[in-house]
Amino acid sequence: MKNSAKLMILIGLVLAVAFSGCLGGGTNETDNTSHFYKNVTLTENDTVVKFEFTTNPSTGYGWEVTANNTSILNETVNDITTASTNMTGAPGIHTFSYEAQSPGTVALNFRYERSFENNSTLEDLTFVIQVNADNTIEILSVTTPVGGYLPLSKNVTLVESSAAIKMVFAENPTTGYRWNVSMTPTDVLNMTIDRSEDTATGMPGAPSIHTWQFGSLKEGNVSLVFDHNRAFENGSTTETAVFELRTNADSTIEIRSISLCTKS
Repeated sequence: MKNSAKLMILIGLVLAVAFSGCLGGGTNETDNTSHFYKNVTLTENDTVVKFEFTTNPSTGYGWEVTANNTSILNETVNDITTASTNMTGAPGIHTFSYEAQSPGTVALNFRYERSFENNSTLEDLTFVIQVNADNTIEILSVTTPVGGYLPLSKNVTLVESSAAIKMVFAENPTTGYRWNVSMTPTDVLNMTIDRSEDTATGMPGAPSIHTWQFGSLKEGNVSLVFDHNRAFENGSTTETAVFELRTNADSTIEIRSISLCTKS
């Protein structure tokens, strides 16, 4: 009984941390159970990268991960924890943890699908990770494609030798939904690009690509929160993406953590 109570407290803390980022940015949504989230963070002096994804094994769906180079990172954790072992169909958290193994760059592809069913992928994320000579880890980019039931595409990449960060998100303004960004504090990064482009000119209702680019103004930590919503409608947020960044004295930018939250 005591162990069960400790487990419930632990899960509650994890969910609170993850959803605190997901529910920011102006949404009035308070029902945390209606969301799926991903939380990616650097830990242990940047020598470990940790992924925490919502999952529900009772549906037959699960997270599968593949790497294009198995010599760069060493997988130390691959585990699912549920809120209660007595609840049939209870969702859980799938945790993956990797430590630096050798210098180089690796792409980790996470797919949420039924392994026994073709074309069942619901979500698809690719993280490009770099391990430096001192075994520190850097997150260079994260991408999600468009297709089927996948969330709106997002492509976030460090560019210009890490002196800038570029965000490219899909949106469809004809629905009234757009991506809105807030930055805290406001004096660490400089927004150099903010534009929306149609993907198919002349087609009514065609989706658009919204591009932002930020450069460093001064050394410090900064949070970028992107909300996909109707600005004129309270509680309309369907997705929230939170990027915790750090700018260094040499004007380079680092991605410290990524939180992606989708309302189901």
